[in-house]
Formats: sequence, structure tokens, C-alpha cells
Amino acid sequence: MESLREKNLRVMYEFLERIQKRVSFAIYTNTPVVRHSRQTSPGPSLSTISYPHQFPVEAQAKRDCSLDQFVMASSIDAAGEPIPTSAVLMSASKHIATRCRGENVAFLKCKKDDPNPEICLEKGRQVTRCVLSLLKDLHQKCTKEMDAYAGCMYYNTDEFELCRKQQKDFEKACPLS
Repeated sequence: MESLREKNLRVMYEFLERIQKRVSFAIYTNTPVVRHSRQTSPGPSLSTISYPHQFPVEAQAKRDCSLDQFVMASSIDAAGEPIPTSAVLMSASKHIATRCRGENVAFLKCKKDDPNPEICLEKGRQVTRCVLSLLKDLHQKCTKEMDAYAGCMYYNTDEFELCRKQQKDFEKACPLS
């Protein structure tokens, strides 16, 4: 038989799972999450509608002000090498696909042919070297545009559609080779 504590924990976890599914669905479909507040007076229901990824205007202003400092400070390490964060990698994905195609194909072929991961370590290192050298080249050629595009991707959680202007500027400054 289930104790009262175990029952309460189970009910709480089920409730949290339902909320998580609802919010995840709202984020995925970009539908509003409706929050109902308790009403003490008669009249129409007081509901607030918000989109899951929206922030108050004050929070957006603070985030916008600190975004440039964050991207500039975090996209380069002490040795002057670009740090491959997800936003930087997503920003350079077309360039990576073009320039590092041979290394990627060789690595994927190795992984497919042999299930032992140790066999493909050198091929993986070649892919990493190619990507890092590409990022270094891109950073030297078009620092401003790359930082703007990576900053936009970071701010918009890697959503290409929300960063088309920065993408266009970046691809104009650093065309695909």
C-alpha cells in the first residue's frame, strides 16, 4: 500500500509532467499559454495570454544591452580562437557543410563501417580541426558580421527564420567558397 507521502509525490510528479507537456507544446507550436487568475468579483474572467518565449519589455532591453558584450566576450578564447558555441556553429553551418564536406563524409563512413568508436577517433579529430580552422578564418575575415549573426542566433535560440537579415549580411561579407 502506498503511503501518504508517496501518493503526494506521485500526484505532484504527474501534475508537473502535465504542465511540462503543455508548455513544451506551446513553445513548439508557438501558441499562447493562457493563465487564469482567481477572481474575487463577478464579471468576465481575468485571463492573461502570453507566448512562452516572450519577455517583458524591460527584460528585453536589459538582455539586448548585454547581448553584444556576451557574444564578444564569449566567442573568442584567451588565445584568440573562436569558441564553437551552438550559435556560432549554427551560424557557420553552411560554410562547414561546404568546406569540411570531405572530412565529414569520411568520418560518417568510418562510423557506419565500424561500430568501434576508437577506430574513428582520428577522423573525428580531422573534422574538429577543419571546423576550428574554418571558424578562425571566418572570424578573421568578417568578425563584425559573424558576431552579429551568432549573437542573433544565440538570442533567438538558434532559429534561422528570426535572423535572416544578419545571415544575409554574413553571407555577403563571407560568401560560400
